[in-house]
Amino acid sequence: MFSKSKQKCAIGFLSILSLFLFLAGCANYGGGGDAQQGYAAPSQPYYPPDFREILIPDGLEMNREDSMFVKTTSFNGGVLTFEGRVDVISLSDFFEGSMPKNGWRQSGVVKAKNYLLIFTKPDRTCMITISENKLNFKTVVNIYISQDTDSMGGGAESSGGGEENFSVAPLE
Repeated sequence: MFSKSKQKCAIGFLSILSLFLFLAGCANYGGGGDAQQGYAAPSQPYYPPDFREILIPDGLEMNREDSMFVKTTSFNGGVLTFEGRVDVISLSDFFEGSMPKNGWRQSGVVKAKNYLLIFTKPDRTCMITISENKLNFKTVVNIYISQDTDSMGGGAESSGGGEENFSVAPLE
């Protein structure tokens, strides 16, 4: 079939090719202090247009298929779903630090396999779940927010109670 010299040449070529592919794969994960396990560090937080009082760290992208809003005469609320390669613990630390700066009071926390953070304001509740999706190596963040418009006085038509920070509109 193949002479010994051709076999050695083929094995050498495959070894070099394997080394090249290995090094190219490592280059995708190299570079930074928090690049551990391919996770990105939150560096440029932003406010999503529909929830202007909840700061979202860089590295998370909104999943519009799993996000929605609900509006009735006595209730405004919704869920935003984000995915990204951000460490669960650093996300928890981020939200626990940023939410109080936006007027939220932490009411509860559960830290197990999945994280649950609960924050409140006088007429609002926000629950944040953080979990890892082992299938695609991404972290999933669900932000559930509800606003009791009856407690603001006058129902959903009222202009009091800080409605200017909460926008309810269809996702585009």
